[in-house]
Amino acid sequence: MKTRSILAALMVAALLVPACTKHRIPATHEHGSGNTQTPGGNNNNGQGQGGNQNNQENQGLKLNMRSDWSIAWERSWWDYVEADGSLSDVEVISISCPGADYFMVREFTTDWFASEYNNDLKAYLEDEDKYLAQDVESAGSIGNVWYVYNTSINELLLDRARSGEREYLLVGITKEGKISGDYAKCVHMFEQEKASEEYNAWLGKWLVTNGRVGYDITISKSESNWLYWIDGWETGESVTEQMIYESIEARFDRNTGNLVFFSQFIQDYYDENENLQLYEYFLGNISDSSSDAVGITDTGLNIADAIFDEGSTTVAQILPRKVNVRREDDSIWETEFTSMCYWNVDSDSEQPVWMRYNSTGLAKFPLSMTFQPGTKAAASEIVAVERELTPLSVHKSQSRAHNVEHGSIGLCYEGNRR
Repeated sequence: MKTRSILAALMVAALLVPACTKHRIPATHEHGSGNTQTPGGNNNNGQGQGGNQNNQENQGLKLNMRSDWSIAWERSWWDYVEADGSLSDVEVISISCPGADYFMVREFTTDWFASEYNNDLKAYLEDEDKYLAQDVESAGSIGNVWYVYNTSINELLLDRARSGEREYLLVGITKEGKISGDYAKCVHMFEQEKASEEYNAWLGKWLVTNGRVGYDITISKSESNWLYWIDGWETGESVTEQMIYESIEARFDRNTGNLVFFSQFIQDYYDENENLQLYEYFLGNISDSSSDAVGITDTGLNIADAIFDEGSTTVAQILPRKVNVRREDDSIWETEFTSMCYWNVDSDSEQPVWMRYNSTGLAKFPLSMTFQPGTKAAASEIVAVERELTPLSVHKSQSRAHNVEHGSIGLCYEGNRR
């Protein structure tokens, strides 16, 4: 957990704030038809410490590894077509759980499970049972919880997994919305690809500017041919209030060669100056008649594309994506993102308060990117700021139609300074 002072935070009243529990980010979700669920499974890593081994007979949840259940990694699918026509990378997971009422799937690294829970599956599932109870209460019924499936589903498409050894856990859920204790699991090892020339072309240090505001950013490798780390957004000579920012991630689009910025949950942390537990996001902003800093609190939305100028690998443009916002009266506001920046939310308050880090020096689209010579080799070896990686940072478990639904996804408006 990191401690940070929010010297430049702005208070913002939440217009439509979703309920938010620690490490749980609500999202819209569209159930697929037939026997395939697209993209699904809450890849949340959970939290907490474990101690005892599996299959304990003491008080609490009793585990039962079902020999007639199965979960298996089938293949990776690099060109899955989302509802909006874009392409994404997913993992195909086969499922069989006869006799279950409902089920969910969890995916995590074996190293994480050992360090956080000491390989104690019982402790982990007891934590998940508590989270599930919160989500059932919020959703109104077990059938409305977005990551819970009925047994007619025999195949899931999950977010593309990061490299390393990962465990897939199939968990039974009762009609009452409780974890039953029945489960099955499998383990799969993912290897990183060899980075392509197109992927490597973005590595290095860049000046990003709109002619008035400029950021010096560093792009380094996160996962070859898929993800980058970006450091330095909202920092630079033109930003008067310097802050300490966590690295964000951006995607590499292997089909176009573009670099894609997307909205993401970053971390939770405690701010000693404000005496608040805060949740940190990187979000896309839009404009309306009342403010030029309206953050869309959906995660996983593509905000903007960095596109090389024709014939160049040293000059690029960052152009915004379009987005359709559904208003309270059900009318659709067709607009595009105007900028992107860091936000915090204090969701432990009775009325959650959204805070934008930067009151000055917000770079608005379109932006130009100019490569700084001699920095590419160094960037390939850069290790980004360490933080817990949650699969929510590459979140596809929600509607891909880019419609921000009233009541399920929030808009946060800029307010008065603290």
